[in-house]
Amino acid sequence: MRHTKTILFALIGLLLSSHAQAALSVVVSIKPVHSLVGAIMTGVGEPSLIVKGSRSPHNHSLKPSDARTLSRADVIIWMGPGMEMFLQKAINALSKRPKVITLLEAKSGDPHLWLSPQRATSMVERIASTLEKTDPAHADIYKRNASALKDRLRALQAYGMGKLTPVAQKPFLVFHDAWSHFAQSFSLSIVGTVALDPERPAGAKQISTIRRLIKESGARCLFREPQFQSPLLASILENNKDMRVYELDPLGALYKPGPALYFQMMETNIEAVASCLK
Repeated sequence: MRHTKTILFALIGLLLSSHAQAALSVVVSIKPVHSLVGAIMTGVGEPSLIVKGSRSPHNHSLKPSDARTLSRADVIIWMGPGMEMFLQKAINALSKRPKVITLLEAKSGDPHLWLSPQRATSMVERIASTLEKTDPAHADIYKRNASALKDRLRALQAYGMGKLTPVAQKPFLVFHDAWSHFAQSFSLSIVGTVALDPERPAGAKQISTIRRLIKESGARCLFREPQFQSPLLASILENNKDMRVYELDPLGALYKPGPALYFQMMETNIEAVASCLK
């Protein structure tokens, strides 16, 4: 009987220990960042994602299920008010106070930092460091995963430079101002954006300005985005039959969420630019 009780207490102790080291509840706003966080958390747990499918964070509305997910979070990771405006009030209204990692405090400028492998590396370092401090029981796993992830990001940077250096001086246009970090990372030459605000239709003056910019720059390549279906593109292309139109995706709309998404998205974008500008 005493032996049975000893075994029972040992099992209870193991269960309690397992519960004490349970994975954090980590919630991430958008798919590319969720992918990086998922890679860091491999072997510990899986983060939850707020903006799913092909939705854009620019026009996303928080669902009741999203609010419940946020309410249970130990850690919330988002870019910041310049990207996911819909999240700011929701985070401030939480009764439970999770650890919030805001990756970009500025409300202006291009918030798409993850489109640069170098900036993504800095994001990984900050996220991993916070998770290590918040969840010390799994710190070694976070540290090891982050190190492997940074190696992959360095390889991605080298891959992109190999593909894009031959076309680095060729001008092109993007749909909206989401690609400055990508262009800077690979020394590319963006000469303009089609939509000053992707949520608003362009007027005749803007269309005229873009057509003049295409003529003056000699750009022969324009990139649309899957998150925005704009009739503006047809208007611009009406008298520019030589313009090549390819797609760049800043959010990984067509990919399944998970650690592989970030690299699938980035490699596809690199290939698209290389193909369009060749």
